[in-house]
Amino acid sequence: MLMRKPLSRWSASVLHLLISLAILALLAFTALFWLFPGGLFQAAGGWEGLQIVVAVDLVLGPCLTLIVFNPMKPRGELVRDLSLIALVQVLALGGGFWQVLKVRPLAVVQVFDTFHVLNREDYLQLNVAEGELERLSGWMPRYFYVEVPESQAEFLAQHTRALLNGETPLQQRIDLYRELTTDRQVLEKILHGAVWEAEGGCFRVDIESSYRSGSICFDPQTQRMSDFVPEHS
Repeated sequence: MLMRKPLSRWSASVLHLLISLAILALLAFTALFWLFPGGLFQAAGGWEGLQIVVAVDLVLGPCLTLIVFNPMKPRGELVRDLSLIALVQVLALGGGFWQVLKVRPLAVVQVFDTFHVLNREDYLQLNVAEGELERLSGWMPRYFYVEVPESQAEFLAQHTRALLNGETPLQQRIDLYRELTTDRQVLEKILHGAVWEAEGGCFRVDIESSYRSGSICFDPQTQRMSDFVPEHS
């Protein structure tokens, strides 16, 4: 009967790394397809949020295993050490993923010719009540628009007056939100001159978030964004 060779320190660390990769793949899938769907991953800080998770999942756990694993230790002591590492990693992953949830977009709000991506922190900084944010609950971001004057000059004048008077920016006025339509003809008026890209089947529109600004392709039928192009790229 063949004797199973005990795991070496390096083998245990590699095994831990493979398990961590599987966990990371699951979390990345969740972020890419639900929390930051499509181009919002690049535009709205998806990668910035996942960096903490990556550091914890791929570095902390496997490195701790490499340090403490010793096949010569008594079994009980080895199980205790590895259990403590698992606990530390789970707590750190939980904290990292909580940060991802905090920065995930709750709403994408179209104002005149620009989409504004807003997360929970954006609203809380303006003392928006938690109860009001219930309207924006859900795993995926909600799409809204705010009715503004048709004329760009009139809109800019209204916008400037509001800023000078210290009023809340329109994109953060939840009471003004209207559900964004999927009707292309109606949407053309709401988007105020956005360019339709026939090849991609989407509108090329400006987009801004707390992390970066640029342009993005918006499919009105699926309300999905793709092909983010950063500003000054």
